[in-house]
Amino acid sequence: MIQIIEPGQGSVHDKGVNDLISRLMDGSIEEVRPVLDVTRESGVRYPEVEPILGKTSEEAVPILDSLVSEGSLESRYFDRLIFCPQCNSMNLRPSIRCPKCESGNIARGRVIEHLSCGRNGLEEDFLQGGKYICPHCHKPLKFLGTDYRSLGVNYKCRNCGVLANDIGLKWQCLKCSLFFPDEEAVIHNVNSYVLNEISRSRIAFDMGSKRRLVDFLKGQGYETFEAARVTSKAGSGATHVMDILARRDDGFLEFVIGVGVAFARDSEDVGLEDVFRFDNKVYDLGIHDKVMLALPSLNGEARQFARRQRIKAFDTKDLGDFLDGVKNIAPHPVKKVPFKFETKFKFIEYLHKQGYRTEEKARIPGRSGAEYTVDVVAYFDDGLFTHTISVGILSNPAGVGLEAVSAYDTKAYDIGIHDKVLLACPVLTQEAMLFAGQQKIKVIEVADAAALS
Repeated sequence: MIQIIEPGQGSVHDKGVNDLISRLMDGSIEEVRPVLDVTRESGVRYPEVEPILGKTSEEAVPILDSLVSEGSLESRYFDRLIFCPQCNSMNLRPSIRCPKCESGNIARGRVIEHLSCGRNGLEEDFLQGGKYICPHCHKPLKFLGTDYRSLGVNYKCRNCGVLANDIGLKWQCLKCSLFFPDEEAVIHNVNSYVLNEISRSRIAFDMGSKRRLVDFLKGQGYETFEAARVTSKAGSGATHVMDILARRDDGFLEFVIGVGVAFARDSEDVGLEDVFRFDNKVYDLGIHDKVMLALPSLNGEARQFARRQRIKAFDTKDLGDFLDGVKNIAPHPVKKVPFKFETKFKFIEYLHKQGYRTEEKARIPGRSGAEYTVDVVAYFDDGLFTHTISVGILSNPAGVGLEAVSAYDTKAYDIGIHDKVLLACPVLTQEAMLFAGQQKIKVIEVADAAALS
């Protein structure tokens, strides 16, 4: 039994996200860039994507970041925004303050020192009529290095006169009027977003062929899961991630299809290692219907291995041809009709209504060379696989025993049929029922032998 731990969504996006990715793919949008907006809580908006996604900028950013996480987009540093630590407003005014008296009356310029009197001040304080005159002792300063020297560019407080090489930056919030030092500011980096070029081929596949395949499976009555975490109670118990898991339950039997996706590395074809890894995964999960999508192509060794392991392998061209061909296959949704056995005739009638084709007393050769007669064989063709179900009829007034059930299971194995149903009249013995459970045989116990004729 397969247990889905996390259904996953993979690359399943709503229409808005798909539209955005399509525009990035075709170049009509090269970069999703933020625009500063002090009226927004975040301080920015993304006007280009809001109408596409049908979201506000605050709602759009988590979507854009999720696309970065999945590898579809790449984020780039755009700007550094500063917010008030008290009210979180971005409507701030920078302010420089005297380190001594906190006055904002600060001037900046070249500082001159009069060597004779030792007083210093800003160059503008020494200029009088185009000449340098000491504002303190009123002597003229004619020669640099003899009468005066330059102390470089500094700040001077007009209030207390202190000189400083550096003045601490403070901010005034224009919303709540708080003054705060730069180190107390709340800093947020904002990003722009571009298409992740490394993922371009994967994105094109996700939005094209993969979406068409998933839609086809849904039309055939399958419930699909992408990037689902799955474990098997019958296998090793390990949890695996399936690229696509498709499950169809018509109330009588459940069919499961496992789909693996592999992209070629650099210029090489998808090789044996990828197919072998996928085959081990589905084997552990007990999945018999296996599909491998190898893009853009599969090398000969891997294709041969896939054929031996009964894996349907598609490269880019094969998949395109298949999807074009299934356009003419009518959808086959599951008919939610509860199954209840009444008679063999009504049982077969039920299968026909569910889309099965049946054959009674079918003669089928086994792999051993022996030929077997199967009471009823039911076929369901979903366009991708033809699922074959063996229906055996066993009767014993004392209870159908282990030996008879084991012989039926051996027959189905030699024929190569995995889906097995047993109509047992009137019951199975406890030992036989335990064996049937281990061999995944669906058992229907029939009280009246006449119902089987």
